Amino acid sequence: MKYVIAGGSIAAYTAYKEIKKYEKNADIKVISKEKLHPYSKMVLPYVLYDNSIRDSMFTGKVNEEDFVLGDSLVDVKDGVVKTQKGKEFDYDKLLIATGADAYMPDIEGIENSRVVGVRYLEDIEKMRRLISTSNLRNVVIIGAGLVGIEMGYAFSKMGLSVDFVVGSDRILSQILDEYAASLVEQQIVASHPVRFLKGERVLSIKENENRIYVKLESNKTLEGCLVVVGRGVVPNIEMFKNSNIKINSSIVVDKYLKTSIDNIYAAGDVAECDDVVSLDKRIHAVWPSAVSQAKTAAKNMLGFNIEYMPEFMRNLVPVFGIDIFTGGISKEDKFDVYTVKSDYEYRKIILEDGILKGFIVIGDVSNYGAFTYLAKERIDVSKIKDELLYGSVSMNYLP
Repeated sequence: MKYVIAGGSIAAYTAYKEIKKYEKNADIKVISKEKLHPYSKMVLPYVLYDNSIRDSMFTGKVNEEDFVLGDSLVDVKDGVVKTQKGKEFDYDKLLIATGADAYMPDIEGIENSRVVGVRYLEDIEKMRRLISTSNLRNVVIIGAGLVGIEMGYAFSKMGLSVDFVVGSDRILSQILDEYAASLVEQQIVASHPVRFLKGERVLSIKENENRIYVKLESNKTLEGCLVVVGRGVVPNIEMFKNSNIKINSSIVVDKYLKTSIDNIYAAGDVAECDDVVSLDKRIHAVWPSAVSQAKTAAKNMLGFNIEYMPEFMRNLVPVFGIDIFTGGISKEDKFDVYTVKSDYEYRKIILEDGILKGFIVIGDVSNYGAFTYLAKERIDVSKIKDELLYGSVSMNYLP
């Protein structure tokens, strides 16, 4: 049996190790456009301000001959893939785990050399170089979502000030409601050199003498040593759009993580899996999902025939000294909503017929595993909603 894994993501590495665990001498080729072996992209912001953890971000030892680095797929046919460098590899089973790239909006000057996305280690190394070659100690970040906020925290740890250009009316608008966003924003600006310019959009970006100038629709101009684009990601699926693989916003997979082609699977940021809340197909672009999907996909490539449980979208974000944990339909107030508020903490749960559909926790997130478990298992929590709301339910609760 020959296996090909496309991508250098954590999903690709996890699947590789899983196959090797059951077939030590398995014939596998992992094809990655990066020249580095797979590493943890979760820690990229931390590497920016603490380069000592760089080596620990790599995932582990692999057989060098199993990896094709600095190359990528350009064509997928029945039983054979072709790479950009003209190499061809036969396969019996193929896993698509090509991850995602930073989304770069259509803005005049977005191609300037001091504008950087956030997805790869080379992006972090470039940021460090740009900071060292400018006498300005301010960074402009486009977007205040998860990526933007994490990078802003990293820059503040380096002693830089940060201007966030926020298109919406609040920060972290994809996961926080208005109250939670306001609470987090107040805590950040109170103790860090950070500004949030909300309801603003970038008109143009210009570079001159190791400085970058960002003009906004309000006619304000921001200066910085670099611009970081933190507007989310786009799945790396271009090379599959001319294939027979079914694609919506990304690659559609069934309950076995199989694509519309029988011997091709997908996992991680490129896979649209069943969602336990929305009851439709969604991309679950978070580390735990990528790992669990990869393990299941690998086992099914080996013939285990294991169903993958519908996913529950969640995010755990420790930034600016604040712990934020959200899941499901967190930013909406629908169904039955219960909240607890204080000057520094906020807890909110959303129940539908007793089933946990979403939550926001700002403050103590030590019981995050229980939230995820209860939501994914669709357990009726109506009798313990107060315990859940006040954070006294842990994984020891097994109804």
